[in-house]
Amino acid sequence: MTPTDAADDLPAHIADTVSAMARVQSEHAQEASGLDRVLSRLTSGLGHPNFTPVLTALILAWVALNLSLRAVGVGPPDPPPFAWLTGLVAVAALYMTGIILSTQRREDRLTTRREQLTLELAIVIEQKTSKLIELVEKLRRDHPDVVNHIDMEAKAMSSSADPQVVLDAIKKTHESSLSTS
Repeated sequence: MTPTDAADDLPAHIADTVSAMARVQSEHAQEASGLDRVLSRLTSGLGHPNFTPVLTALILAWVALNLSLRAVGVGPPDPPPFAWLTGLVAVAALYMTGIILSTQRREDRLTTRREQLTLELAIVIEQKTSKLIELVEKLRRDHPDVVNHIDMEAKAMSSSADPQVVLDAIKKTHESSLSTS
């Protein structure tokens, strides 16, 4: 079954959402520079389960070669305490750190886009839900067979939250929890 076949089995609104997320992912991939792609492949290789055993084998081979050459009376290129090996490991660690941080920074941009999309959808859903509650309450008031009583909770929920007011409340709550810690 291809992704298109799977999307054909979904309701239109879900297929649209899946397509939107695929577009976000695709745009992120298209915006990647050549260097971004190379760094991503390197990070993937560094994170592969085989990397550690291969690296360990290379280090052990380096040590064994130098000790073997020394044992047969040939001057090893890197005698103990293996200064060249230590230097190579240090430089490799610096490069690995840079590669991983660069890749993580790029992935953080995708995460930020997803978070923004999630937030925007949550706001729209909240507004739609408020409108539905408002319409149900209006229907309840206007319908002759339904006893008209005031539901304060429904009344409060029928108005959309102002995102800025919510953000200010979160900031205030966060600040007060920091000051009490």
